[in-house]
Amino acid sequence: MAVILFFGRFSDLRDRLEIDLPENVTDKASLTAFLSEKIEGFGQIAALPDTRISVNMLVSMNETAVGNSDEIAYMSALSGG
Repeated sequence: MAVILFFGRFSDLRDRLEIDLPENVTDKASLTAFLSEKIEGFGQIAALPDTRISVNMLVSMNETAVGNSDEIAYMSALSGG
């Protein structure tokens, strides 16, 4: 089960989500598309250019693999710390 955390402007939508990801969700793009269907307003925020994703505490602006054993966080560039 993946743990997805939301920081910065994403925290206005959710704080935390524990979910079994479908088999077709394997990377940042497919996860973002999946969450955009599940959480109202998520896709608009995720499309902003300063969106960051962290997988197991490694931050990336680029494409990265995700899976059910990961802790994933969505954040804006200036989310605090």
